Amino acid sequence: MRFSKLHASGNDFVVLDNRDGKVYSFVNDLRLDMKDFVVKVCAFHTGVGADGLILIESPDDPKNHFKWQFFNSDGSVAEMCGNGSRCAVRFAYERGIAGQEVRFETLAGIIKAEVLEKGRRVKVLLTKPKDYRDVTLDVKGTRLEGSFINTGVPHFVVRVEEIDSLDVVSLGRAVRFHPAFEPKGTNVNFLQVVGENKIKVRTYERGVEGETLACGTGATACAIVSYLKGWVKGSPVDVFTKGGDLLRIHFLPDLQEVYLEGPVVWVFDGELREELFL
Repeated sequence: MRFSKLHASGNDFVVLDNRDGKVYSFVNDLRLDMKDFVVKVCAFHTGVGADGLILIESPDDPKNHFKWQFFNSDGSVAEMCGNGSRCAVRFAYERGIAGQEVRFETLAGIIKAEVLEKGRRVKVLLTKPKDYRDVTLDVKGTRLEGSFINTGVPHFVVRVEEIDSLDVVSLGRAVRFHPAFEPKGTNVNFLQVVGENKIKVRTYERGVEGETLACGTGATACAIVSYLKGWVKGSPVDVFTKGGDLLRIHFLPDLQEVYLEGPVVWVFDGELREELFL
C-alpha cells in the first residue's frame, strides 16, 4: 500500500490516495477496522509515525477536486485540520488531482485553497469561526479564564505571560477533558503576545492527546481571539509555532473570510507492508 508523508510546520501526516477505494479493501483484507489501521500506521517507533492520517477520495460534488477523510493518530475522526488540509492540498496538486486553485470536501464544509511556491506554501480559506464565548474554568483548584471558539474544530484559548516554561501537557489535558466541553472535549491553546500582530502559540491537540509542534486551526483560533480581545491590531497575524515555523493568519474585519498560510514539506513516499498489521 503506497503512501506519502508530509508535514506542515511540524504537524505530520500520512496521506493515501483512496479515490479507487483500495485503502478500504486493504483494511478489510487484513480484517481490521479503520481505527486499528490508523493507530498502527501513525504509531511512532513501530509504524510510520504521524499526528494523523488523510485519505484523498473522489468528491461527492464534481465541482470539487476531492473529498478527504481525516483521522487523528488515535483513530478518531476530526471535522477539520488546518495543517492537515495544507498537506492534502499539496498532495492533490503534485498528483495532478487539482491545480493551483483547490476546492475539497470535509465534515466542516467545503474548503478552498491556493497553492503557492509550487506547493511549498499553501493558503487555505477556513470555515467561518463560530461559537465564540468567554469561559471561566476551575482547573486543578485554580481559576482559569479563557475563550472558546470553533475554527473548524473546537478550541479553548488562554493568554499567558510566559509560554516557554508552561506545562502544556498537564494543563492542556485537564482542560481538554473538562466537563464544560463534554462530550467531545476541546483542543487547548496557550498564547503569548510577543510583538505587534505577533503571537507565540503552543497547543494540546485532542485526538493526538499531547502537545504537537503546530496546529493550524489552533493558531487561527489564537489569532482570532487576540483580534477580538484587542491584543493585536488586525490582519495579518504572525503565529510562531512550537516547531519554530511561522504561520500567517489573514482575515476580514467581520471574520467572514479567514485564511491560514504556511509552509508544507513533502517528507517521503513509501509502502506499507502487511506484516505491520499482524
